Amino acid sequence: MHVFLALVIGFAAAVLAGMFGIGGAGLTTPALRVFLDASPGIALGTTLPVVIPTAIAGAYTYYRSGFLDTRVALYCSLGGIVGSVGGALLTKVLNLHFLMIFTGVIVLYMGATTAYRGLTGKVPEGPEEIGVSPVEGDEVAADEAAVPAGGGFWHSDVAYVLVGLGGGFFSGLLGLGGGIVLIPAFLYLLRLPIKKAFGTSLAVIAVIAIPGTIVHALLGHISWLLFLYLVIGVVPGAYIGAKLSIKAKEPFLYTGFGILVLVFGVIFIVNEIIGL
Repeated sequence: MHVFLALVIGFAAAVLAGMFGIGGAGLTTPALRVFLDASPGIALGTTLPVVIPTAIAGAYTYYRSGFLDTRVALYCSLGGIVGSVGGALLTKVLNLHFLMIFTGVIVLYMGATTAYRGLTGKVPEGPEEIGVSPVEGDEVAADEAAVPAGGGFWHSDVAYVLVGLGGGFFSGLLGLGGGIVLIPAFLYLLRLPIKKAFGTSLAVIAVIAIPGTIVHALLGHISWLLFLYLVIGVVPGAYIGAKLSIKAKEPFLYTGFGILVLVFGVIFIVNEIIGL
C-alpha cells in the first residue's frame, strides 16, 4: 500500500505539474506528510529530486510542440540558480512566518486575476495560434516559438535573468518549485502566451531544483527509495499533463491555473497563521 500510494501521489502531482507548468513540490510535500506520514525533512527534501524528472518530462513535451522559449529559459535559469542559493541563505535571518503570509497574499491576488481572465474570456491572443502547422494541428513553427511576445525592457536578456532571480529566490526561501512565481511573471511581464509560459517554466524549474537537491542530499533529507517510487509515477504523469494542456483552450488554462494558485495560496496562508 505504501508503494501504491507513492506511485499515485507521484502520478497525480505530475499530471497537474505538466498541465500548469509547476514543479509539483507544493503538492507532493503535503501529500507525503498526510498519506505516507513522512517526516517534515523527508517530505520537503525528497520532493526536490522528484521535481527534476517531472519538469524535464513536461518541458520536453512542450518543446516538441513549440511551446518552450529556449532563450527565456536559459537566462531565467542563470538568474534562478543565484536566486535559489540566496533565498536559502536568507532563511536563517528572516522572520519567515510573516514573509510567507505576505507572499501568500500576493499569490492570492495573482490567482484571482488569472482565474478572472479565464472565466471572463479576457485572455490575450497568443502568437502560438498564428503559426499552427496545418499538418500536426498542435505544433508551432520553430521560428515563431523562439520569439517572446513582450517588448522594450521586458524583451531583454537582463529582464529574463531578473525574472529567474525572483523565481529562484522564492524557490530557495519558501521551498517551492518556482512555477507559482515564474508563470505570472512570464504572463504579465514578459507577455508570453500561457502554453509557452508553462513549458518555459518547467525548463527553468528543472535547473533551479538542482542546488536545493544537493543541499538536502547532504543534510540527509532525501529518501532515495521513496524518490524511486515517486519517479515511476511522475514521468508518465508529466507527459500526460503537458499533452492535455497543449490540447486545451487558453481560457480553460487561465481558469485552471488561477484556481490552483488560489487553493495553494489559501492553504499556504492558513498553515503559516497556525504556525505563528
